[in-house]
Amino acid sequence: MIYLCEREIGFDTNEIGFPSVLGCRAIVLATGGGLFGFHLNGVLSDAKKTAFVNFITNHGQGNPKRTLYAASTGLGLAADHAELRAIAADLHYAGSIYWGNLSTISPGSVYAHFQGVNFTTCGITGRAWSDAADNIPANKGPYVAGANRAIANGAANGQMFINASTVGLRGVYPAAI
Repeated sequence: MIYLCEREIGFDTNEIGFPSVLGCRAIVLATGGGLFGFHLNGVLSDAKKTAFVNFITNHGQGNPKRTLYAASTGLGLAADHAELRAIAADLHYAGSIYWGNLSTISPGSVYAHFQGVNFTTCGITGRAWSDAADNIPANKGPYVAGANRAIANGAANGQMFINASTVGLRGVYPAAI
């Protein structure tokens, strides 16, 4: 299990959690080796896209590419969908792309949880995020870089999430874009 804060890219064989998704996008590529995630904040610049694509391309579990997902509040704007298609193009991925609307879970910030299913697809669940209950020292630890974690742009956070409650997770049903 890996938790990705804003600007973080990571890999886990089975689960990725995205703390506090509101205006950002939780992006996940399911591959034959596991799940690659990117907690994208702001616009997808060429530098951010390149960082994500290179992380996947240079990782030993980056193939075969199975399904690309994004989740955020709302149905996603045309620009959001274009960002996903640009990532797919740079990955030479021509498969299905899905968008999950997190506003069905909460009108505010959401903890988004992606669970791998048979190294082919993944399930998406979420629950309302609460800074008072979730953004606490017990859920954080010192930032540790490694082969399965990177920063897309800027300096790494001093702390990273190492835990988030799964109590109250509800299903998110993504739509093809």
